[in-house]
Amino acid sequence: DNGNVFAVIFWSLKFRYFAWVHAPKMAIKPDIKLYLLYHDPITNQRLTHSTALNKGRIGRVNVFAEAGYAKKNLVILAHELLHTVKATDKYDTTTGLPQYPDGFAEPNKSPLYPQQFAELMGARLPIREDVAEIPKQLGLTLIGNKTAREIGWIR
Repeated sequence: DNGNVFAVIFWSLKFRYFAWVHAPKMAIKPDIKLYLLYHDPITNQRLTHSTALNKGRIGRVNVFAEAGYAKKNLVILAHELLHTVKATDKYDTTTGLPQYPDGFAEPNKSPLYPQQFAELMGARLPIREDVAEIPKQLGLTLIGNKTAREIGWIR
């Protein structure tokens, strides 16, 4: 609906303004700026959705401020980083489950579940048809063909 579209546009403009105001004073300007918001995992067991924009190449990434989450935080950070270079989400925004086939690292695997790796833009490792989890580390992720095309790695 139009109300939601305007809210998204307004939020995007506010975020770009924030990034402009908080831009580091450097001789060489960074191509990509990611703002990491660290949260206490005891008081925040679930984090709000992280987001990143290709226009402006900026992102806001919510992560946990505890050493035990460092590897999982890198998965989330890498996912958002790829948004800044035109990668699109490959998961269902309602369920959070990776979309088949583009959200699967191994779409031709038989049996299909459980997957050994997660497609980075699929955001989660498919365990069963109705269960997926954020990979424990970046080494358990792959970049699929569609994502590779979107970010210019392949034609």
